[in-house]
Amino acid sequence: MKKVQFLNRFPSFAVTMIVLVIFLMQGCKTDELKEQVLIMGQRQALMAGEKDSLLRLLETKRVEFDTLAAGFNDLSEENKALLTRVKSLQAGYNSRGVELKKAAAEKTEMTNLITVQNNKNDSLQNIIVKLDNKIAELDSELAVTKEDRSGLIAEVQQKQSRITADSLAEVARLNKPVIKDYGYINITEIGGGFGLGETNVDYSTRLISFNNIFGYKINKQFLAGLGVGLHSYNGGTLLPLYIDMRYFFKKTGQGLFLVADGGYLLNPSDFGTSHVFVNPAIGMAKKISPHMQFSMNAGVLTMQAPTGIRSTFITIKGGVSFTGKNGPTF
Repeated sequence: MKKVQFLNRFPSFAVTMIVLVIFLMQGCKTDELKEQVLIMGQRQALMAGEKDSLLRLLETKRVEFDTLAAGFNDLSEENKALLTRVKSLQAGYNSRGVELKKAAAEKTEMTNLITVQNNKNDSLQNIIVKLDNKIAELDSELAVTKEDRSGLIAEVQQKQSRITADSLAEVARLNKPVIKDYGYINITEIGGGFGLGETNVDYSTRLISFNNIFGYKINKQFLAGLGVGLHSYNGGTLLPLYIDMRYFFKKTGQGLFLVADGGYLLNPSDFGTSHVFVNPAIGMAKKISPHMQFSMNAGVLTMQAPTGIRSTFITIKGGVSFTGKNGPTF
């Protein structure tokens, strides 16, 4: 503003200076003075143009200054707002710093805990490795054990199968009727006969007999025993004492069989007149129960009678065979 006031007073000051120079230079020549005055006028005009230019420039700068001042004021207001915001941010930063310090402390603590946990994890990892190795060893042992177990299971199954088969066989054996091929047997027979040849003398016409044989069954096909009985003839009674032998054609101990009897006919009235006899026969046997059998046989009895004659009879006998509870079965 001071520069503007100076420039406003500059023309009057310049005129005064010019007049003073003219008076001072009165001794100079008129032409030179005129020339100098002309130059001074030109300079004055030039300076007036420069003044106007400067005034316009100053006005422009003033406007720019006012604009800058307004902008500065606006910036000052924004600066104040920014300062307020900076203070708020600083407070938040300080608070965040406290939180960061706290977080850093927690981080340090967590790092320490992680370090400790890592150490524990390393220890656990070592333990896990050892356990894995142990598990591998146990797996190997288990594989071997499984193989042994498979062998044992197969062996046990085989034994169980054998035991089962033996048990079933034993049960079948126990449930199967006991068939005994040998043992004592008793045969009771009743029969009769008629004489052949000369029949008009004693001990030659007819015969009624009752016999009991105490036998022993050697197997299903052979039987041997001792027989006793009572024979009633025309002319007297004799007591037979003989050996009885039988052969069965079938191994079942039934069906067709042969008989070979032979022994003494004792005369109770006079033992001195006792003589031998033979009685071969053929017969048929039929099982009634496991321990009872019925039989029929027909044969020829040849004997020396007490009278001294030889007599022959066709005999027919029917008998029943008995065995004890523990005896042989039919």
